Amino acid sequence: MKYYVEDPKLNERVAKIIEELREEIVSRFRPKSIIITGSFGRKEAKVVEEGGKLKFLSDCEVVLIPYKWIFSRRKLDEFERKFYERTGLKVEIWGFAPTIYLCIPFLSKRMKPLIANYDLKYGSKVVYGKNYLERIPRFTPEDIPVWEGIRLLLNRMAEALEHFSINGSDEMVFCCDKIVLACQDALLLTISMYAPSYRERNRIFIESIERFDLPCIQTLVKFTAEATNRRLNQTFNVLHECVKYWFQVGKICDEVLRYVLRKCYDIEFKDYVEFQEKYMKSNLKNYTTLPFNNTVLQNLFRFLKKEIVKYKLPTLKMLLRAYMKWDHMLYSHIPLVYFGIQEDYKVNVEYVEKVKSLLKEFGYKVEASNGSLKDWLNVRDAFVECWHQLQL
Repeated sequence: MKYYVEDPKLNERVAKIIEELREEIVSRFRPKSIIITGSFGRKEAKVVEEGGKLKFLSDCEVVLIPYKWIFSRRKLDEFERKFYERTGLKVEIWGFAPTIYLCIPFLSKRMKPLIANYDLKYGSKVVYGKNYLERIPRFTPEDIPVWEGIRLLLNRMAEALEHFSINGSDEMVFCCDKIVLACQDALLLTISMYAPSYRERNRIFIESIERFDLPCIQTLVKFTAEATNRRLNQTFNVLHECVKYWFQVGKICDEVLRYVLRKCYDIEFKDYVEFQEKYMKSNLKNYTTLPFNNTVLQNLFRFLKKEIVKYKLPTLKMLLRAYMKWDHMLYSHIPLVYFGIQEDYKVNVEYVEKVKSLLKEFGYKVEASNGSLKDWLNVRDAFVECWHQLQL
């Protein structure tokens, strides 16, 4: 059976290791179902042979459906570690959210047409037990709201902040590539086109570029092709002048974000302070990935989730403002941090001060801004920690 890699010479050996993984999970955890997702589920995993041994350049993402109770995170982590030490394959077993949704029919029926849910349904493979993917509604690309593209792009910007460095790094290039591909995906959603495969999405995008009236479109096409190639081949060596690449990607990101918001939501703005204000007055703040629309319940869910994973809890002041949309408050501030540093390392003090005001609401102590790079880095660090708390 062709499991996950295109090279037929390696496929049989890879299949044996996946079979070993399946048998060990069944023996140890007794799940109802095992679902392989991510690059292995899409058959886009990268595996090479070095010295007669397999070297896995892709992680194997797994969703388990339990019989009676959620699996112990400690035991799952221990299993992942030991399997990696023995086989060289890094396994990542997902958390409780997708498991809960797939286990409970009521929640499965209420799963929204999110990018993650679309990828889970059409870009995954059941290797053991019942096919719980059938419970997910039959979404089409037309069902996925453009907001999902905006949310993806904002999340990629926030992820990249953590890896910004004036010295450059592999991680910085990797995150810039993810922003580039998020720009591509956001544009595809504006024309109701999407696919779970990186290769297929890039092909569709290149064939559709005449539909996007963007000055940066040719550069974006070049960058998406290169980023897709690096992603599929798992080669993230530091690019020459990768800091320059960061700021080039930033300009493209700015153009794409403005284009999508103007085209699909009639939102225009002169700067990202105005963006933040218009965002919180628009319908964008009503979008949620959760199956319930009540703001207090959404915040309660995130509060309980943080308590479970031992993140820093919100301040009493924030709890008293449970009627405010915590996630969208952060979403609307991501561009203020991301675009708060310019190519000459000059800091936009107005952006930084705006972010500091939000951070104080979440209980973070931040000093007055002096417009230095260090000041921006401090704000960046605090914002990234706050963003991680809510797991947007």
